[in-house]
Amino acid sequence: MKVLGKIGFAWFLLVFTGIFLVFYPFFLVLLSHPRMYPIANVLRKIWAWLVVILCFAIPLYKREERKMPLPCVFVSNHTSYLDIVALGLIAPIRITFMGKVELSRIPLFGIFFRTVDISVNRKSIRDSHKAFVEAGNRISKGFSVVIFPEGTIWNKTPLLKPFKNGAFKMAIENGIPIVPITFYNNFRILPDEKYAFYPRPIKFKVHRAIPTAHLNVEDSDSLKDEIYALIENELKAKKIIQ
Repeated sequence: MKVLGKIGFAWFLLVFTGIFLVFYPFFLVLLSHPRMYPIANVLRKIWAWLVVILCFAIPLYKREERKMPLPCVFVSNHTSYLDIVALGLIAPIRITFMGKVELSRIPLFGIFFRTVDISVNRKSIRDSHKAFVEAGNRISKGFSVVIFPEGTIWNKTPLLKPFKNGAFKMAIENGIPIVPITFYNNFRILPDEKYAFYPRPIKFKVHRAIPTAHLNVEDSDSLKDEIYALIENELKAKKIIQ
């Protein structure tokens, strides 16, 4: 099984990187100006779909609502780097991801977190504040934001790490809804730091949007707890955690 996982990872890496290199000249042009970011996201979406199709990881997901209210803040459990690919499949074209600043330093792929996406230096309160201010600016221009409130992939996945409240405070401050997403099995397909890939359908659920326009910033903790319980209970219902 481990040998098959290594073979699968080699194929995944080849597909993931190979398609990106083909698209890279177009990304360079499209990410050169904010007005072209939505077009770059269309290309990123095509890239994500090609990756999952060629790697035999076709998504199987359920939406509780047919139409998502936009702009919004997407939050989900973070179990694998495959989460980012999966979110790219369903995200609107006016979208920005928030992630750790180290992602902006990755050769080639870091171009996203230096342009359309927002990198966050969690070690600096000042830099973190600037990142969230920039996210608010993007929201005012009609962009939705993706944040993993756990902050990182936990070594106890699929158990949930305690959520940070930045995403919930942001949604309330901007008066936009939060759309929770529960990923069921990405940690089994592309386990973190295992250098293995096991082809199977990506399964997840896009929950009903939770409005925040009636809330105050002081309600961010209770909103955080509500969504944490929602995702945790979904994982329990699917017997992924106990």
